[in-house]
Amino acid sequence: MRLLPLLFCFGLGLSAPLPALSQAASLRLLSEEFPPITFTQNGVAKGLGVEVVEEIQRRLGQRQSIEFMPWSRAYREVQGPGQIALFTMARTPVREPLFKWVGPVVTFYSAIYAPAQGGMRLRSLDDAKRFESVLVVRDWYTAEELTSLGFKNLVPVSDPVTALRMLLAKRAPLYATERQSMPGIMAQAGVPEESVDTVYTYASSQGYIAFSKDTPDALVKAWADQLEAMKRDGSFAAIYKRWLPKDQPPLGR
Repeated sequence: MRLLPLLFCFGLGLSAPLPALSQAASLRLLSEEFPPITFTQNGVAKGLGVEVVEEIQRRLGQRQSIEFMPWSRAYREVQGPGQIALFTMARTPVREPLFKWVGPVVTFYSAIYAPAQGGMRLRSLDDAKRFESVLVVRDWYTAEELTSLGFKNLVPVSDPVTALRMLLAKRAPLYATERQSMPGIMAQAGVPEESVDTVYTYASSQGYIAFSKDTPDALVKAWADQLEAMKRDGSFAAIYKRWLPKDQPPLGR
């Protein structure tokens, strides 16, 4: 019978434990190496998305650890069974009915890259369709997006570092990916930023915390309410500015 008062507290943005939502203890949190949004450093989870999730946990009196794994595996696991959250995931029409969404927590921007000093520039996405191949990370929203736009030349790979190395090894002429993470990916791969050129930028999508369908609605709402409270009190904007100082944080739900 204490559920309604607790949810009332959440709506006000106040810290409160979740005794009526004991399912929270079994919630799994999944993410990937995707700097500066989510990544590990010396075994410690860091990044914009990590700080947002950890602050929501703190306000709710929760402390689940974050499991890092390749995106394709995490994407499969969050589709169930079980109570699972994966962050941050681009919210696309294909994914919309598969998950329960909390966010947005970040705005993603897409770009197509080529090895540097080739002098290449694309005028449109149709230009990229004419190349022999375009590298994408398997199950990333960029792969979904380009597939929906009629690309037949996509080459999916397991992770962004592998894709970058394949691009620089001239195993494919182009690599389509998320722009904000590229500097961190290049650092992980041990290559200088001037190794690639941005040959085309396009579209954008917003990243969310995606909960499995098995996750109770009350728990998802508790997370959503706390994120909304963070946006109202300025703590979300402060986290965002720390990691992406040149970008504006997304508002609303």
